[in-house]
Amino acid sequence: AMLAMSALVILVIASMSFTPAQPAQAFETIVSGREFSIVFPDKGRSRALTLSRDVTYSASDVQPEGSGYKLRVKAVGRASAGTITDDKGSHPDLSKGDSFRTIVAQWSRQPGRTMKVGEMMGKQGGGKQGGANGGGGAVPNVEINMEQTVPVDVQLAVTDAEMEEFIQNQFLVHAGMDATAKRITTGVEEPNYAFEVVTSSGSSVQGWPHTTKIFFGAVTVVDGVSLGRVMYIIQDQIINGLGGTVALLIGLIITSFFIPNMLRKGSVDLFISKPISRPQLLIYKYIGGLTFVFLVTLFTVGGIWLAIGIRSGYWDPHFLAVIPILTFTFAIVYAMSTVVAVFTRSAIAAMVISIGFMLGLYIVGQVKSVFDTIRSQERTDRMPEWSFTLVDSLNNFLPRYKDLDKLTSKMIAEGTLTQGELRSMGLGMIEVPSWTGTFGVSLIFIILMLAISSWWFSRRDY
Repeated sequence: AMLAMSALVILVIASMSFTPAQPAQAFETIVSGREFSIVFPDKGRSRALTLSRDVTYSASDVQPEGSGYKLRVKAVGRASAGTITDDKGSHPDLSKGDSFRTIVAQWSRQPGRTMKVGEMMGKQGGGKQGGANGGGGAVPNVEINMEQTVPVDVQLAVTDAEMEEFIQNQFLVHAGMDATAKRITTGVEEPNYAFEVVTSSGSSVQGWPHTTKIFFGAVTVVDGVSLGRVMYIIQDQIINGLGGTVALLIGLIITSFFIPNMLRKGSVDLFISKPISRPQLLIYKYIGGLTFVFLVTLFTVGGIWLAIGIRSGYWDPHFLAVIPILTFTFAIVYAMSTVVAVFTRSAIAAMVISIGFMLGLYIVGQVKSVFDTIRSQERTDRMPEWSFTLVDSLNNFLPRYKDLDKLTSKMIAEGTLTQGELRSMGLGMIEVPSWTGTFGVSLIFIILMLAISSWWFSRRDY
């Protein structure tokens, strides 16, 4: 039944189509979109972002070039000193530079004072603040470069090579494309700038706009959204998030009967008469439950990965990490189910308590995230000190259920989204725990639960 349900999910995913936009439309969407106006200082290495509000970008003359495309990119800036009127008529006053030179200069150097959107909202009393991605909601952990003033001499010293490198970096960060850029000066006067750009990749890249349809083209899901963002929504929010939770719940319900059925009168007599120790018998039964979930997860996630890869042409190996991580997550809650089953011999008790335990771990993880945000915003005076100690202690000693989810989500995001999307959505700045600490604490809990279960199973008379 589980495999049939998984096959149905794979069929739905396989019915999706990912049609890339035509090159001219795609590059116009990429270059003129709000994402391209987001600039990361320190030549793209900074986590803080700057918005080039006074620069308008456009793409034209798109032609195939090898395995990629050649096009012209225009950047229309605004003279910082406005306009002047002389014997030549009215024209921009470039004595103080322009907005494009300003943004290239900001990109070339390290950011000054930065502030997270969440901190800005806190200082404004929780008022709404436009998000870095241009949406109506703020992304609290996105960092904004607060010092955006550039001296005139620094602006005027910006070279053609720096401008070309800036355009190349924008394509890499926001479209996931390797590109070369050459400034065109013939027939173009500042504050207008033009570049001949050559990309080395086609349409199967993270940042290329696609039209996504489902049920073999019957329903359009999204239009003009980057392929990577669609992959992220499917793989993380739908499959890993919603699908993973459903799989854990169904797996717990089914496997909750494994050990109680073994311990029923008549069955347990037969089992313990075999030439095998009781701890071994219990551990093998536990491994049997894990194997059940592993095989179902392998079939489901592997099938979805193949379906997405074949239909979209984009293969993301990070998604396959969901298989072992989801199985390990199940091992945590199934260890609790095993303890309850051995002590009560009741499938219902094992089911209810283990599901409640899973919900409790999720709540602790969510509260820990909230408290970490409060601590990072230096607003700890709003909560009593003992509450931080309590939450930290619970997180240190309990299995890291929520941390596993965070690690998986960030891995999927890094494999699907462009660097620009990662940072502007706040996903690149999420502080995640170490793999060693997360798995270490959780593994200790599993071993402890199995040891208690084996001890009680060994000393009890049946």
